[in-house]
Amino acid sequence: MVHPQFAEDIRLIIWDLDETFWNGTLTEGGIQYRQDCHDLVCTLNARGVMNAICSKNDHAKIETILTNKGIWDQFIFPSIDWTAKGPRLANMLTQIGLRAQSALFIDDNPMNLAQAVAAVPGLNIAGPEVIRHLETAQQLAGKHDPNLTRLAQYKIKEAKTRAAQITDDSTVDFLRKSEVQVLFDYDVEAHLDRAIELINRTNQLNFTKNRLPEDQVAARAELSALLSHNTSDAALIRVRDRFGDYGYVGFYLTRRIHNKRRLEHFCFSCRTLNMFIEHYVYGVLNTPDLTVRGEVLSDVHDRAVSVDWITPQTLHSKANEHAKAVEQFGPVFARGGCDLASLMHYMSLHTPKLTQEFNEPRNGQMLRRDHSAFLMPALDGGLTVPQLKAAEELGYRPEDFETDLLSVTEPGSLCFLSFWADADIPLYRHRQSGLQVPYWLVGAQNHDLIARADLRAAVAKTDLQRERLEVLCRDYEFEGLLGSDQMIARYARVLNAIPPQVHIVLMLANERGPLFFLNRDKPRHQHHQLLNIALRQVAGQRSNVTLLDPENHIAGARDLLDLNHFRRDVYHQLYLDLMQGLHLPKVA
Repeated sequence: MVHPQFAEDIRLIIWDLDETFWNGTLTEGGIQYRQDCHDLVCTLNARGVMNAICSKNDHAKIETILTNKGIWDQFIFPSIDWTAKGPRLANMLTQIGLRAQSALFIDDNPMNLAQAVAAVPGLNIAGPEVIRHLETAQQLAGKHDPNLTRLAQYKIKEAKTRAAQITDDSTVDFLRKSEVQVLFDYDVEAHLDRAIELINRTNQLNFTKNRLPEDQVAARAELSALLSHNTSDAALIRVRDRFGDYGYVGFYLTRRIHNKRRLEHFCFSCRTLNMFIEHYVYGVLNTPDLTVRGEVLSDVHDRAVSVDWITPQTLHSKANEHAKAVEQFGPVFARGGCDLASLMHYMSLHTPKLTQEFNEPRNGQMLRRDHSAFLMPALDGGLTVPQLKAAEELGYRPEDFETDLLSVTEPGSLCFLSFWADADIPLYRHRQSGLQVPYWLVGAQNHDLIARADLRAAVAKTDLQRERLEVLCRDYEFEGLLGSDQMIARYARVLNAIPPQVHIVLMLANERGPLFFLNRDKPRHQHHQLLNIALRQVAGQRSNVTLLDPENHIAGARDLLDLNHFRRDVYHQLYLDLMQGLHLPKVA
């Protein structure tokens, strides 16, 4: 047997298709598929010798044929169109980064072979008769690569090259004319297996690569547990354009630690590469913390391209499969605790500006901005100098008593408020300055820390906490929880400070904890009842106020993590309630 001789070891085979990779011509009477060529491509890839395509044909038809044969992904940098092959071969080798002497172009047409050598001097060329010698040719021995590592590397390079080519104005203009729609489907549980598939099977656009177990039952259990938690926010991403429906091509899941979001899963199918879907979704999520693992083909932190060609959509009920265009409101403001943090995940899709003032940890304890005591000074012109000094000695800062609430004035704006801490955390009054502030450590509940030395010893975990408790006992006196009349007066003042063209959403507190559902004789939470009575009374006097009641979607203990924290689905249902009940001027 006479083996072919090449200028050097071959690292790339470039295949013509008609009368080469298969017998016959696709556009003239059909083809007979050659299994020997199919098997050869797979064998060479396992040696680290790559395979590409340079064919005059219809790209879509070829991709369909080779995909159905299960071999499309075995080729790199496919060049399939009706233009001359010479320039395409030169461009291909430049993109791949290989010398002409290490590539072999196989074609049945002598003119194509001549054009190839003219355009790419040094390129090895041959007719289809060479194919039967290639498997045993010494210069195609390659290196053992059963995991196709080299192929995967070239696939990444191929996708990156495509991505680099789409930043020109003509491509962006094409995307603007493509009528791209992105559907956020928050009912992930209904499509759990697809979410698992995206997490475990995507690579080039899987930014976090936090894989689930390969065992499907274990994967479902792990993802379901993540989805149930109140600090998790998630959605499947479905994409459509005027050319068709791409199906569910993306998934994200964020976790909130102390009301700061971090992406645990952020993955997309490469079928939407270069549509900037991942950029758009990341922006809608308000760019949460993202640690990128491994190599990806897209930089979502690059804001050079303004994604203005996407129309967002949502489903407004689990039973409704018809997506609806997302209502756009004016600026949205939210002040409260983790209840509103969960809701704002959904509201970020509906506004160009989202302002959030949430509880935050500081020195081992939580600053509870959902207590009205931190909001009232802003309505009174701010704290006095002695009051600021007194507050700082307890660990508070001047900005803790400030707010952007009063800047929310545009028609169509939404203002979300939650005051759950008013029902749970007692006030202390500074004897000299009259400052009223809540003070609370985990385990203290609403008890008087000044009167309980045993409680102070139990809840203080650090020297700093012990020092501040000494300040509390020395300079403050216990006032306890707000009474009903105090709540009504405070909430009326807050609502009166908000212009009537701004719509206000008040979050009612849950009155039934897990123990209530185990023992129906157990009374409702008394202080939460008082808070809700006050909120309902104040809201009833105003036409621009909506009340959201989580109890409408709490059917049993399984919906609760504890009295104040619910499964993710409860917040989703509250969002759906809100969207169906709001009747505001929409922003064009």
